[in-house]
Amino acid sequence: MKRILYMLCAMVLAVGTAQAQPQGYSYALGGSAFTNDALSTSDFFSLSQQQFHFASARSMAMAGAFTSLGADQASLTINPAGLGMYQHGEFAITPLITNTKAETAGTLPFESNTKSRFSLGNIGAVFNVYEGSGSWLSVNMGVGYTRLADYNYNYSFAYGPSVGNASIADAMSVMLEAGGAVVDNGRISMGGMPDWFIDPFFWPAVAGYKSYMVDQNEAGVWYPGEIGDNAAVEGATSVRSRGSAGEISFAIGGNYNNKLYVGATIGIMSLYQRQDIYYGESYSYDGGNGYDSPTKAVYADGTLLPSVMQAMGMMQSMRVDGVGVNFKLGVVYRPIESLRLGLALHTPTYYSLDRRYGLSMSTVSLGETSPTDPTTHEYTSDVFSDVLEDNGPNSWDFYSPTRLMVGASYTLGRFAILSVDYERTWYNGIRVKGQPYLPYGPGESDFKQDFKNYFQGGNTLRVGLEVRPVPMMALRVGYGYSGSALKEETTILSKPANYETTCYTAGLGFNLGRVCYLDLAYCYATNQMTEYMLFYGNRYPESYSSEPAEIYESGRFKTELEQHNFALTFGVRF
Repeated sequence: MKRILYMLCAMVLAVGTAQAQPQGYSYALGGSAFTNDALSTSDFFSLSQQQFHFASARSMAMAGAFTSLGADQASLTINPAGLGMYQHGEFAITPLITNTKAETAGTLPFESNTKSRFSLGNIGAVFNVYEGSGSWLSVNMGVGYTRLADYNYNYSFAYGPSVGNASIADAMSVMLEAGGAVVDNGRISMGGMPDWFIDPFFWPAVAGYKSYMVDQNEAGVWYPGEIGDNAAVEGATSVRSRGSAGEISFAIGGNYNNKLYVGATIGIMSLYQRQDIYYGESYSYDGGNGYDSPTKAVYADGTLLPSVMQAMGMMQSMRVDGVGVNFKLGVVYRPIESLRLGLALHTPTYYSLDRRYGLSMSTVSLGETSPTDPTTHEYTSDVFSDVLEDNGPNSWDFYSPTRLMVGASYTLGRFAILSVDYERTWYNGIRVKGQPYLPYGPGESDFKQDFKNYFQGGNTLRVGLEVRPVPMMALRVGYGYSGSALKEETTILSKPANYETTCYTAGLGFNLGRVCYLDLAYCYATNQMTEYMLFYGNRYPESYSSEPAEIYESGRFKTELEQHNFALTFGVRF
Protein backbone atom coordinates (compact mmCIF):
# COMPACT_ATOMS: atom_id res chain seq x y z
CA MET A 1 0.00 0.00 0.00
CA LYS A 2 2.40 2.73 1.19
CA ARG A 3 5.13 0.98 -0.80
CA ILE A 4 3.40 2.15 -3.98
CA LEU A 5 3.91 5.76 -2.90
CA TYR A 6 7.60 5.05 -2.30
CA MET A 7 7.93 3.68 -5.83
CA LEU A 8 6.35 6.81 -7.30
CA CYS A 9 8.57 9.20 -5.36
CA ALA A 10 11.80 7.14 -5.29
CA MET A 11 13.68 9.39 -7.72
CA VAL A 12 12.64 12.53 -5.85
CA LEU A 13 13.70 10.96 -2.57
CA ALA A 14 17.07 9.88 -3.96
CA VAL A 15 17.82 13.33 -5.36
CA GLY A 16 16.79 15.05 -2.12
CA THR A 17 18.98 12.73 -0.06
CA ALA A 18 22.02 13.26 -2.23
CA GLN A 19 21.69 17.03 -1.97
CA ALA A 20 21.20 17.09 1.79
CA GLN A 21 23.93 14.72 2.96
CA PRO A 22 27.16 16.30 4.17
CA GLN A 23 29.95 15.73 1.69
CA GLY A 24 32.78 13.35 2.57
CA TYR A 25 30.90 11.07 4.96
CA SER A 26 29.40 7.61 4.72
CA TYR A 27 27.32 5.82 7.33
CA ALA A 28 26.77 2.48 9.03
CA LEU A 29 23.22 2.25 10.37
CA GLY A 30 21.24 -0.61 11.87
CA GLY A 31 20.79 -2.96 14.81
CA SER A 32 17.86 -5.04 16.01
CA ALA A 33 16.05 -1.92 17.30
CA PHE A 34 16.19 -0.30 13.84
CA THR A 35 16.04 -2.82 10.99
CA ASN A 36 12.47 -4.04 11.45
CA ASP A 37 10.71 -2.28 8.60
CA ALA A 38 11.52 -5.07 6.12
CA LEU A 39 12.60 -8.70 6.02
CA SER A 40 16.37 -9.06 6.27
CA THR A 41 19.01 -11.67 5.47
CA SER A 42 18.78 -12.76 9.10
CA ASP A 43 14.99 -13.17 8.82
CA PHE A 44 15.20 -15.36 5.72
CA PHE A 45 17.85 -17.49 7.41
CA SER A 46 15.71 -17.92 10.54
CA LEU A 47 12.50 -18.65 8.63
CA SER A 48 14.31 -21.35 6.61
CA GLN A 49 15.37 -23.34 9.67
CA GLN A 50 13.50 -26.44 10.81
CA GLN A 51 13.72 -28.01 14.25
CA PHE A 52 14.25 -31.73 13.94
CA HIS A 53 12.72 -32.73 17.30
CA PHE A 54 9.11 -32.38 16.16
CA ALA A 55 6.72 -34.80 14.34
CA SER A 56 5.76 -37.97 16.27
CA ALA A 57 6.85 -38.75 19.83
CA ARG A 58 8.78 -41.78 18.58
CA SER A 59 10.82 -39.73 16.09
CA MET A 60 11.39 -36.99 18.69
CA ALA A 61 12.67 -39.55 21.21
CA MET A 62 15.20 -40.76 18.59
CA ALA A 63 16.25 -37.16 17.66
CA GLY A 64 14.52 -37.40 14.26
CA ALA A 65 16.93 -40.04 12.88
CA PHE A 66 14.30 -41.48 10.53
CA THR A 67 15.73 -41.19 7.02
CA SER A 68 16.12 -44.98 6.81
CA LEU A 69 13.31 -45.92 9.20
CA GLY A 70 9.63 -45.96 8.39
CA ALA A 71 6.12 -46.96 9.41
CA ASP A 72 5.88 -43.71 11.38
CA GLN A 73 4.12 -40.36 10.89
CA ALA A 74 7.56 -38.73 10.65
CA SER A 75 7.91 -40.34 7.21
CA LEU A 76 5.52 -37.72 5.82
CA THR A 77 8.08 -34.93 6.30
CA ILE A 78 11.45 -36.73 6.53
CA ASN A 79 11.50 -39.56 3.96
CA PRO A 80 8.20 -40.55 2.28
CA ALA A 81 9.71 -43.90 1.26
CA GLY A 82 9.07 -44.94 4.88
CA LEU A 83 5.34 -45.04 4.10
CA GLY A 84 6.00 -48.16 2.06
CA MET A 85 6.89 -50.01 5.27
CA TYR A 86 3.38 -49.71 6.72
CA GLN A 87 1.57 -53.07 6.83
CA HIS A 88 -1.71 -51.56 7.96
CA GLY A 89 -3.60 -48.28 8.07
CA GLU A 90 -3.04 -45.86 10.92
CA PHE A 91 -4.34 -42.68 12.50
CA ALA A 92 -2.16 -40.79 15.02
CA ILE A 93 -2.21 -37.48 16.87
CA THR A 94 0.60 -35.81 18.83
CA PRO A 95 -0.05 -32.98 21.33
CA LEU A 96 3.07 -30.99 22.16
CA ILE A 97 4.19 -28.79 25.04
CA THR A 98 7.19 -26.48 24.56
CA ASN A 99 8.94 -24.37 27.17
CA THR A 100 11.63 -21.90 26.11
CA LYS A 101 13.94 -19.96 28.40
CA ALA A 102 16.44 -17.30 27.33
CA GLU A 103 19.65 -16.05 28.90
CA THR A 104 21.80 -13.15 27.71
CA ALA A 105 25.35 -13.05 29.01
CA GLY A 106 26.55 -10.05 30.99
CA THR A 107 23.15 -8.34 31.39
CA LEU A 108 20.64 -7.57 34.12
CA PRO A 109 17.15 -9.11 34.53
CA PHE A 110 14.30 -7.36 32.76
CA GLU A 111 10.81 -8.88 32.38
CA SER A 112 10.13 -12.58 31.80
CA ASN A 113 12.47 -14.71 29.73
CA THR A 114 10.33 -17.86 29.73
CA LYS A 115 7.55 -18.91 27.38
CA SER A 116 5.43 -22.08 27.51
CA ARG A 117 3.10 -23.21 24.75
CA PHE A 118 0.66 -26.06 24.13
CA SER A 119 0.21 -26.95 20.48
CA LEU A 120 -0.40 -29.71 17.96
CA GLY A 121 2.83 -31.41 16.95
CA ASN A 122 1.39 -33.83 14.43
CA ILE A 123 -1.85 -35.34 13.19
CA GLY A 124 -2.13 -37.69 10.25
CA ALA A 125 -3.42 -40.87 8.70
CA VAL A 126 -1.98 -43.54 6.41
CA PHE A 127 -4.13 -45.70 4.11
CA ASN A 128 -3.28 -48.87 2.24
CA VAL A 129 -4.43 -48.33 -1.36
CA TYR A 130 -2.86 -51.36 -3.02
CA GLU A 131 -1.73 -54.86 -2.07
CA GLY A 132 -0.39 -57.29 -4.61
CA SER A 133 1.32 -60.64 -4.95
CA GLY A 134 3.88 -59.51 -7.53
CA SER A 135 7.05 -57.51 -7.07
CA TRP A 136 5.15 -54.42 -5.91
CA LEU A 137 3.78 -55.70 -2.62
CA SER A 138 1.95 -52.59 -1.46
CA VAL A 139 1.33 -48.89 -1.94
CA ASN A 140 0.32 -46.59 0.92
CA MET A 141 -0.88 -43.00 0.93
CA GLY A 142 -0.55 -40.57 3.81
CA VAL A 143 -1.89 -37.15 4.70
CA GLY A 144 -1.10 -35.13 7.78
CA TYR A 145 0.03 -31.94 9.46
CA THR A 146 3.45 -31.63 11.14
CA ARG A 147 4.82 -28.71 13.12
CA LEU A 148 8.36 -28.07 11.84
CA ALA A 149 9.46 -24.89 13.62
CA ASP A 150 8.42 -23.06 16.77
CA TYR A 151 8.69 -19.27 17.04
CA ASN A 152 7.40 -18.92 20.62
CA TYR A 153 10.04 -17.36 22.84
CA ASN A 154 10.79 -14.35 25.03
CA TYR A 155 14.08 -12.71 25.79
CA SER A 156 14.83 -9.45 27.56
CA PHE A 157 17.60 -7.73 29.48
CA ALA A 158 18.85 -4.39 30.78
CA TYR A 159 22.33 -2.86 30.77
CA GLY A 160 24.03 0.17 32.34
CA PRO A 161 23.66 2.79 33.64
CA SER A 162 27.02 4.25 32.71
CA VAL A 163 28.21 7.72 31.78
CA GLY A 164 29.50 7.61 28.23
CA ASN A 165 27.03 4.97 27.03
CA ALA A 166 25.71 5.84 23.62
CA SER A 167 22.01 6.64 23.45
CA ILE A 168 19.75 5.49 20.65
CA ALA A 169 19.13 9.24 20.15
CA ASP A 170 22.75 9.56 18.96
CA ALA A 171 22.16 6.88 16.35
CA MET A 172 18.86 8.52 15.35
CA SER A 173 20.70 11.80 14.75
CA VAL A 174 23.19 10.06 12.46
CA MET A 175 20.33 8.28 10.70
CA LEU A 176 18.50 11.53 9.92
CA GLU A 177 21.75 13.13 8.78
CA ALA A 178 22.43 10.17 6.49
CA GLY A 179 18.95 10.45 4.99
CA GLY A 180 19.27 14.18 4.41
CA ALA A 181 16.29 14.97 6.63
CA VAL A 182 15.32 18.58 7.38
CA VAL A 183 12.66 20.18 9.56
CA ASP A 184 9.92 21.82 7.51
CA ASN A 185 7.13 23.61 9.43
CA GLY A 186 7.46 21.29 12.41
CA ARG A 187 7.58 18.15 10.31
CA ILE A 188 10.48 16.04 9.12
CA SER A 189 10.99 16.18 5.37
CA MET A 190 13.21 13.88 3.35
CA GLY A 191 13.41 14.21 -0.41
CA GLY A 192 10.24 16.29 -0.31
CA MET A 193 8.25 13.59 1.55
CA PRO A 194 6.95 14.33 5.07
CA ASP A 195 6.87 12.20 8.23
CA TRP A 196 5.46 8.70 7.66
CA PHE A 197 5.73 8.98 3.87
CA ILE A 198 9.48 8.78 4.38
CA ASP A 199 10.96 5.32 3.83
CA PRO A 200 10.03 3.18 6.90
CA PHE A 201 13.70 2.48 7.60
CA PHE A 202 13.78 6.01 9.06
CA TRP A 203 10.51 5.73 11.03
CA PRO A 204 12.22 5.19 14.43
CA ALA A 205 14.16 8.42 13.88
CA VAL A 206 10.99 10.22 12.74
CA ALA A 207 9.30 9.10 15.97
CA GLY A 208 12.39 10.29 17.85
CA TYR A 209 11.97 13.79 16.42
CA LYS A 210 8.24 13.86 17.17
CA SER A 211 9.00 12.70 20.75
CA TYR A 212 11.64 15.42 21.35
CA MET A 213 14.51 12.92 21.46
CA VAL A 214 16.34 14.55 18.54
CA ASP A 215 16.30 18.01 17.02
CA GLN A 216 18.01 20.01 14.29
CA ASN A 217 19.81 23.28 14.98
CA GLU A 218 20.01 26.33 12.72
CA ALA A 219 23.15 24.97 11.07
CA GLY A 220 21.24 21.85 10.02
CA VAL A 221 23.02 19.53 12.48
CA TRP A 222 20.97 16.79 14.13
CA TYR A 223 21.59 16.17 17.85
CA PRO A 224 19.89 14.60 20.93
CA GLY A 225 17.52 17.38 21.92
CA GLU A 226 16.75 16.70 25.60
CA ILE A 227 19.51 14.28 26.62
CA GLY A 228 22.67 15.81 28.07
CA ASP A 229 26.09 14.76 26.86
CA ASN A 230 26.89 13.94 30.49
CA ALA A 231 23.91 11.60 30.96
CA ALA A 232 24.28 8.13 32.43
CA VAL A 233 22.27 5.95 30.03
CA GLU A 234 20.54 2.74 31.08
CA GLY A 235 19.05 0.63 28.27
CA ALA A 236 16.62 -2.26 28.22
CA THR A 237 15.04 -4.41 25.54
CA SER A 238 12.56 -7.24 25.23
CA VAL A 239 11.53 -9.43 22.32
CA ARG A 240 8.24 -11.34 22.32
CA SER A 241 7.82 -13.78 19.46
CA ARG A 242 4.76 -15.92 18.70
CA GLY A 243 4.04 -18.32 15.87
CA SER A 244 5.17 -21.47 14.10
CA ALA A 245 5.78 -23.11 10.74
CA GLY A 246 3.97 -26.29 9.83
CA GLU A 247 3.46 -28.50 6.82
CA ILE A 248 0.40 -30.24 5.39
CA SER A 249 1.77 -33.29 3.59
CA PHE A 250 0.28 -35.44 0.85
CA ALA A 251 2.53 -38.47 0.39
CA ILE A 252 2.73 -41.85 -1.28
CA GLY A 253 5.11 -44.74 -0.65
CA GLY A 254 5.57 -48.15 -2.23
CA ASN A 255 7.19 -51.48 -1.26
CA TYR A 256 9.10 -53.44 -3.91
CA ASN A 257 9.90 -57.00 -2.77
CA ASN A 258 10.62 -55.84 0.80
CA LYS A 259 13.93 -54.63 -0.57
CA LEU A 260 13.29 -51.25 -2.09
CA TYR A 261 10.94 -48.56 -0.78
CA VAL A 262 10.25 -45.37 -2.71
CA GLY A 263 8.08 -42.37 -1.94
CA ALA A 264 7.18 -38.77 -2.73
CA THR A 265 5.55 -35.91 -0.84
CA ILE A 266 3.90 -32.65 -1.81
CA GLY A 267 4.20 -30.30 1.14
CA ILE A 268 2.10 -27.17 1.73
CA MET A 269 3.85 -24.95 4.26
CA SER A 270 2.04 -22.49 6.51
CA LEU A 271 4.11 -19.86 8.31
CA TYR A 272 3.12 -17.24 10.88
CA GLN A 273 5.23 -15.12 13.19
CA ARG A 274 4.51 -12.01 15.22
CA GLN A 275 7.29 -10.14 16.98
CA ASP A 276 6.96 -7.26 19.44
CA ILE A 277 10.31 -5.58 20.03
CA TYR A 278 10.64 -3.05 22.83
CA TYR A 279 13.62 -0.80 23.41
CA GLY A 280 13.80 1.76 26.22
CA GLU A 281 16.26 4.07 27.94
CA SER A 282 16.39 6.09 31.15
CA TYR A 283 18.77 8.96 31.91
CA SER A 284 20.30 10.25 35.15
CA TYR A 285 22.91 12.79 36.25
CA ASP A 286 24.74 11.75 39.43
CA GLY A 287 21.64 9.79 40.33
CA GLY A 288 19.29 12.75 39.79
CA ASN A 289 17.04 13.95 36.99
CA GLY A 290 19.19 16.84 35.77
CA TYR A 291 17.33 19.49 37.77
CA ASP A 292 17.80 18.60 41.42
CA SER A 293 20.96 16.51 41.01
CA PRO A 294 24.47 17.78 41.82
CA THR A 295 25.31 17.44 38.14
CA LYS A 296 23.07 19.35 35.75
CA ALA A 297 22.16 18.11 32.28
CA VAL A 298 24.37 19.93 29.80
CA TYR A 299 25.34 19.84 26.15
CA ALA A 300 28.95 19.33 25.06
CA ASP A 301 29.61 23.10 25.17
CA GLY A 302 28.38 23.30 28.79
CA THR A 303 24.99 24.84 27.98
CA LEU A 304 22.23 23.77 30.36
CA LEU A 305 19.31 21.87 28.83
CA PRO A 306 15.99 23.75 29.09
CA SER A 307 14.16 20.41 29.23
CA VAL A 308 15.60 17.11 30.39
CA MET A 309 14.34 13.74 29.18
CA GLN A 310 13.86 11.12 31.89
CA ALA A 311 13.01 8.04 29.87
CA MET A 312 11.92 6.80 26.46
CA GLY A 313 10.34 3.62 25.14
CA MET A 314 9.81 2.38 21.59
CA MET A 315 7.62 -0.60 20.64
CA GLN A 316 7.76 -2.09 17.15
CA SER A 317 5.36 -4.79 15.99
CA MET A 318 5.91 -7.01 12.97
CA ARG A 319 3.70 -9.76 11.60
CA VAL A 320 4.61 -12.09 8.75
CA ASP A 321 2.40 -14.85 7.42
CA GLY A 322 2.11 -16.82 4.22
CA VAL A 323 2.28 -20.17 2.51
CA GLY A 324 4.80 -22.21 0.57
CA VAL A 325 5.07 -25.38 -1.45
CA ASN A 326 7.80 -28.02 -1.75
CA PHE A 327 8.45 -31.57 -2.92
CA LYS A 328 10.24 -34.47 -1.27
CA LEU A 329 11.58 -37.61 -2.91
CA GLY A 330 12.92 -40.57 -0.98
CA VAL A 331 14.23 -44.10 -1.23
CA VAL A 332 15.15 -46.79 1.31
CA TYR A 333 17.13 -49.87 0.28
CA ARG A 334 17.48 -53.07 2.31
CA PRO A 335 20.61 -54.96 1.16
CA ILE A 336 20.22 -57.46 4.00
CA GLU A 337 17.35 -58.08 6.40
CA SER A 338 18.83 -56.10 9.29
CA LEU A 339 20.31 -53.11 7.40
CA ARG A 340 18.44 -50.19 5.84
CA LEU A 341 19.98 -47.36 3.84
CA GLY A 342 17.92 -44.23 3.22
CA LEU A 343 18.17 -41.17 0.99
CA ALA A 344 15.79 -38.18 0.83
CA LEU A 345 15.88 -34.95 -1.15
CA HIS A 346 13.82 -31.94 -0.07
CA THR A 347 13.45 -29.29 -2.75
CA PRO A 348 13.45 -25.60 -1.75
CA THR A 349 10.15 -24.34 -0.39
CA TYR A 350 8.80 -21.46 -2.44
CA TYR A 351 7.22 -18.98 -0.01
CA SER A 352 4.97 -16.01 -0.58
CA LEU A 353 4.74 -13.90 2.58
CA ASP A 354 2.69 -10.87 3.62
CA ARG A 355 4.00 -8.50 6.27
CA ARG A 356 2.74 -5.68 8.52
CA TYR A 357 4.85 -3.23 10.48
CA GLY A 358 4.22 -0.30 12.81
CA LEU A 359 5.73 1.41 15.84
CA SER A 360 4.93 3.65 18.78
CA MET A 361 7.15 5.77 21.01
CA SER A 362 6.67 7.40 24.41
CA THR A 363 8.92 9.80 26.31
CA VAL A 364 8.86 11.53 29.72
CA SER A 365 10.66 14.85 30.26
CA LEU A 366 11.06 17.55 32.88
CA GLY A 367 11.01 21.23 31.93
CA GLU A 368 10.42 24.66 33.39
CA THR A 369 6.86 25.93 33.12
CA SER A 370 8.04 29.18 31.44
CA PRO A 371 11.18 31.34 31.21
CA THR A 372 9.87 33.48 34.07
CA ASP A 373 8.48 30.58 36.15
CA PRO A 374 11.17 28.05 37.20
CA THR A 375 8.58 25.53 38.43
CA THR A 376 9.48 22.06 37.19
CA HIS A 377 6.80 20.43 35.06
CA GLU A 378 6.67 16.84 33.82
CA TYR A 379 5.31 16.21 30.36
CA THR A 380 4.91 13.14 28.20
CA SER A 381 4.79 12.46 24.49
CA ASP A 382 3.12 9.57 22.67
CA VAL A 383 3.66 8.99 18.94
CA PHE A 384 2.13 6.33 16.69
CA SER A 385 3.32 5.60 13.16
CA ASP A 386 1.27 4.60 10.15
CA VAL A 387 0.91 0.88 9.44
CA LEU A 388 3.06 -0.46 6.62
CA GLU A 389 1.60 -3.38 4.67
CA ASP A 390 3.57 -5.53 2.25
CA ASN A 391 1.07 -7.75 0.45
CA GLY A 392 -0.34 -8.62 -2.94
CA PRO A 393 2.13 -7.56 -5.65
CA ASN A 394 4.34 -6.09 -2.91
CA SER A 395 4.70 -9.33 -0.92
CA TRP A 396 7.95 -11.13 -0.11
CA ASP A 397 8.77 -14.21 -2.20
CA PHE A 398 11.77 -16.42 -1.49
CA TYR A 399 13.17 -19.93 -1.82
CA SER A 400 14.33 -21.77 1.29
CA PRO A 401 17.44 -24.00 0.97
CA THR A 402 17.62 -27.48 -0.54
CA ARG A 403 18.05 -30.35 1.93
CA LEU A 404 19.70 -33.72 1.36
CA MET A 405 19.38 -36.48 3.96
CA VAL A 406 21.18 -39.80 4.12
CA GLY A 407 20.72 -42.40 6.82
CA ALA A 408 21.49 -45.93 7.90
CA SER A 409 19.86 -48.12 10.52
CA TYR A 410 20.65 -51.57 11.87
CA THR A 411 18.13 -53.86 13.51
CA LEU A 412 18.96 -56.55 16.04
CA GLY A 413 15.93 -58.75 15.54
CA ARG A 414 13.01 -57.39 17.53
CA PHE A 415 15.26 -56.23 20.37
CA ALA A 416 16.98 -53.01 19.20
CA ILE A 417 17.35 -50.47 16.39
CA LEU A 418 20.26 -48.07 15.94
CA SER A 419 19.75 -45.27 13.43
CA VAL A 420 22.16 -42.55 12.23
CA ASP A 421 21.28 -39.64 9.91
CA TYR A 422 23.28 -36.91 8.23
CA GLU A 423 21.69 -33.84 6.64
CA ARG A 424 23.22 -31.19 4.41
CA THR A 425 21.30 -27.92 4.04
CA TRP A 426 22.54 -25.31 1.55
CA TYR A 427 21.71 -22.04 3.33
CA ASN A 428 23.94 -20.17 0.89
CA GLY A 429 21.35 -21.08 -1.75
CA ILE A 430 18.49 -19.08 -0.20
CA ARG A 431 17.13 -16.70 -2.84
CA VAL A 432 14.76 -13.74 -2.69
CA LYS A 433 12.60 -13.74 -5.83
CA GLY A 434 10.18 -10.92 -5.14
CA GLN A 435 10.03 -8.02 -2.69
CA PRO A 436 8.54 -4.57 -2.13
CA TYR A 437 10.46 -1.57 -3.36
CA LEU A 438 13.06 -0.53 -0.77
CA PRO A 439 14.61 2.88 -1.57
CA TYR A 440 17.32 2.39 1.07
CA GLY A 441 17.25 -1.40 1.36
CA PRO A 442 18.84 -4.33 -0.48
CA GLY A 443 17.55 -5.75 -3.74
CA GLU A 444 17.34 -9.37 -4.86
CA SER A 445 20.93 -9.39 -6.13
CA ASP A 446 22.14 -7.92 -2.81
CA PHE A 447 20.40 -10.66 -0.84
CA LYS A 448 21.93 -13.27 -3.15
CA GLN A 449 25.39 -11.84 -2.58
CA ASP A 450 24.89 -11.74 1.20
CA PHE A 451 24.01 -15.44 1.32
CA LYS A 452 26.99 -16.29 -0.84
CA ASN A 453 29.38 -14.16 1.22
CA TYR A 454 28.28 -14.98 4.75
CA PHE A 455 26.63 -18.42 4.62
CA GLN A 456 27.59 -21.95 3.72
CA GLY A 457 26.02 -25.39 3.80
CA GLY A 458 24.91 -26.49 7.25
CA ASN A 459 25.56 -29.99 8.64
CA THR A 460 23.23 -31.88 10.95
CA LEU A 461 23.83 -35.20 12.70
CA ARG A 462 21.09 -37.30 14.32
CA VAL A 463 21.53 -40.53 16.25
CA GLY A 464 18.67 -42.59 17.69
CA LEU A 465 18.49 -45.88 19.63
CA GLU A 466 15.42 -47.95 20.40
CA VAL A 467 15.51 -50.97 22.72
CA ARG A 468 12.61 -53.32 23.46
CA PRO A 469 13.29 -55.14 26.77
CA VAL A 470 9.81 -56.66 26.51
CA PRO A 471 7.55 -56.87 23.43
CA MET A 472 5.04 -54.39 24.82
CA MET A 473 7.48 -51.58 25.69
CA ALA A 474 10.26 -49.63 23.98
CA LEU A 475 12.98 -47.43 25.48
CA ARG A 476 14.38 -44.68 23.25
CA VAL A 477 17.21 -42.13 23.39
CA GLY A 478 18.71 -39.77 20.86
CA TYR A 479 21.25 -37.05 20.19
CA GLY A 480 21.22 -34.31 17.59
CA TYR A 481 23.64 -31.58 16.58
CA SER A 482 23.20 -28.89 13.94
CA GLY A 483 26.38 -26.96 13.21
CA SER A 484 26.84 -23.38 12.13
CA ALA A 485 25.92 -22.37 8.58
CA LEU A 486 27.88 -19.12 8.90
CA LYS A 487 31.27 -18.90 7.23
CA GLU A 488 32.44 -16.86 10.22
CA GLU A 489 30.76 -17.38 13.58
CA THR A 490 31.67 -13.80 14.54
CA THR A 491 29.44 -12.43 11.77
CA ILE A 492 26.96 -9.90 13.17
CA LEU A 493 23.60 -10.05 11.41
CA SER A 494 20.97 -7.32 11.60
CA LYS A 495 19.06 -9.49 14.10
CA PRO A 496 20.05 -12.46 16.27
CA ALA A 497 19.61 -15.81 14.53
CA ASN A 498 20.11 -19.37 15.70
CA TYR A 499 23.38 -20.77 14.31
CA GLU A 500 23.99 -23.91 16.41
CA THR A 501 21.64 -26.43 18.06
CA THR A 502 22.36 -29.36 20.35
CA CYS A 503 19.61 -31.67 21.60
CA TYR A 504 19.27 -34.70 23.85
CA THR A 505 16.13 -36.83 23.68
CA ALA A 506 14.49 -39.76 25.46
CA GLY A 507 11.14 -41.53 25.39
CA LEU A 508 8.97 -44.55 26.02
CA GLY A 509 6.65 -46.53 23.78
CA PHE A 510 3.80 -48.83 24.74
CA ASN A 511 1.76 -51.23 22.62
CA LEU A 512 -1.78 -51.15 24.02
CA GLY A 513 -2.89 -54.33 22.35
CA ARG A 514 -3.07 -54.97 18.62
CA VAL A 515 -4.96 -51.80 17.77
CA CYS A 516 -3.58 -48.93 19.85
CA TYR A 517 -0.19 -47.59 20.92
CA LEU A 518 1.08 -44.72 23.09
CA ASP A 519 4.47 -42.99 22.80
CA LEU A 520 6.01 -40.40 25.12
CA ALA A 521 9.03 -38.22 24.38
CA TYR A 522 11.16 -35.47 25.92
CA CYS A 523 13.70 -33.27 24.15
CA TYR A 524 16.15 -30.84 25.72
CA ALA A 525 17.70 -28.44 23.21
CA THR A 526 20.06 -25.47 23.41
CA ASN A 527 20.16 -22.88 20.62
CA GLN A 528 23.14 -20.57 20.28
CA MET A 529 22.29 -17.19 18.75
CA THR A 530 24.57 -14.93 16.77
CA GLU A 531 25.99 -11.80 18.40
CA TYR A 532 23.97 -8.65 17.78
CA MET A 533 23.75 -4.95 18.55
CA LEU A 534 20.55 -3.16 19.52
CA PHE A 535 21.51 -0.09 17.51
CA TYR A 536 24.43 1.51 15.78
CA GLY A 537 24.77 4.76 13.87
CA ASN A 538 28.37 5.53 12.93
CA ARG A 539 29.88 8.21 10.71
CA TYR A 540 32.84 7.34 8.49
CA PRO A 541 35.04 9.88 6.71
CA GLU A 542 35.15 9.31 2.96
CA SER A 543 34.67 5.51 2.96
CA TYR A 544 33.71 2.51 5.09
CA SER A 545 37.31 1.33 4.99
CA SER A 546 38.41 4.29 7.13
CA GLU A 547 38.26 4.43 10.90
CA PRO A 548 34.87 5.84 11.97
CA ALA A 549 34.83 9.50 12.90
CA GLU A 550 32.03 8.93 15.42
CA ILE A 551 30.81 5.65 16.94
CA TYR A 552 27.35 5.32 18.51
CA GLU A 553 26.72 1.69 19.43
CA SER A 554 24.78 -0.18 22.09
CA GLY A 555 27.45 -2.83 22.63
CA ARG A 556 27.27 -6.47 21.57
CA PHE A 557 25.03 -9.09 23.12
CA LYS A 558 24.70 -12.86 22.87
CA THR A 559 21.54 -14.78 23.77
CA GLU A 560 21.05 -18.52 24.28
CA LEU A 561 17.64 -20.20 24.04
CA GLU A 562 17.01 -23.32 26.09
CA GLN A 563 14.03 -25.51 25.13
CA HIS A 564 12.16 -28.29 26.87
CA ASN A 565 9.74 -30.21 24.65
CA PHE A 566 7.24 -32.85 25.71
CA ALA A 567 5.24 -34.92 23.21
CA LEU A 568 2.65 -37.68 23.44
CA THR A 569 1.47 -39.68 20.45
CA PHE A 570 -1.67 -41.79 20.50
CA GLY A 571 -2.15 -44.04 17.50
CA VAL A 572 -4.84 -46.38 16.23
CA ARG A 573 -4.13 -49.09 13.66
CA PHE A 574 -6.78 -50.27 11.23
